[in-house]
Amino acid sequence: MDRKKLIFAGLIWAAVSYNMGTVTFTTGDIIRDFAVSRFYVGLLVSITLVGWFFGSLIFGRVSDLYGRRKIVILGTILHIISTGLMGFLLSYTWFIILRFLAGMGFGITLPVLSAWVSEKSPIEKRGRNVVLLDSFWTYGWITASFFACIYLPSLGDRWYFYYYLSFLWLIVLPAFRWMEDVSGFTVKGKLSDILKYKYTYPLWLLWFSMAFSYYGIFVWLPRIFSGVYPLKSYEFTFVTYLFQVPGYFTAAYLVEKIGRKPVLVSFMILTAIFAYLFIFDNMWMVSASLISFFDLGAWGAMYAFTPELYPSNLKGSGSGLASSAGRIGGIFGPLIPGLLSWFNAFILFILLLIIASLSVLFMPETKGRVIS
Repeated sequence: MDRKKLIFAGLIWAAVSYNMGTVTFTTGDIIRDFAVSRFYVGLLVSITLVGWFFGSLIFGRVSDLYGRRKIVILGTILHIISTGLMGFLLSYTWFIILRFLAGMGFGITLPVLSAWVSEKSPIEKRGRNVVLLDSFWTYGWITASFFACIYLPSLGDRWYFYYYLSFLWLIVLPAFRWMEDVSGFTVKGKLSDILKYKYTYPLWLLWFSMAFSYYGIFVWLPRIFSGVYPLKSYEFTFVTYLFQVPGYFTAAYLVEKIGRKPVLVSFMILTAIFAYLFIFDNMWMVSASLISFFDLGAWGAMYAFTPELYPSNLKGSGSGLASSAGRIGGIFGPLIPGLLSWFNAFILFILLLIIASLSVLFMPETKGRVIS
């Protein structure tokens, strides 16, 4: 895979991240203008992940049968249009419906795209390329945060205009001409074949725990900062997200140097340690930045690891089902801080991260593995 195609795939990935972040940076406005509680904003994030669950569950399998390219195009158009239309604020019910559809687009796009990059990359660069692909999540999120910093304060009561910027991501569509399809596998795998792999179940636990803690922490970071710490939430969140970039690049280097499993286990445990320090220590700015560094590095390693566990005729299905397991965790994660104190919520996230790191020990190392 050449650099041009990797960057193209990365822009598609960044578009998902940007559109995911729009709700995070408008939570205060949503609570005020729709007169809803913190719990209902968490529910809005959760309904996104319900859509993500069904998108991954259904279309990962479809991509194995009919090809990756057309499925990624479908998912990309769906989440961009749905997010942009949220700016019309017809009602909170429509806000929920459109967010569900955007979530389906997210779930269609990411696991299929990561499978495509894995299949198109040489063995010695396969893991690194997928981690670098996932690093574009940070670029999309930082872009959403940047526009929130410079654009939202000037909008005031017209904050919903912020959602119209999502339509700009339609500029990526012409670049799909660079995406050659991967389809027509000689042997069509059955979905039930995935259950025959003994590491499928710990893989699902890994995805569940990672998504549960990630969405529980990062969706609420702006509100934690504005409600607890003496800093403007958008600016502080923007700074902490910048630390995701070196986290991804460190993971991209290490997955090919020492393997997928050591990176996953060490980065997840370090995420748990700094999450603990975040709630107990006064150095919360350093701790939050290092949560970003290690957690997103672990996500990159997990995206590289997952498609390598299955043969090509099950790669989309296996990645899609794992992503769906993650979305179940992501559905409940954002609800927890709305029900518990920040302290108790973080303790729960820490425990699940430690459990998830142990589940990795039950899976094979895939560095340098030839996949049929």
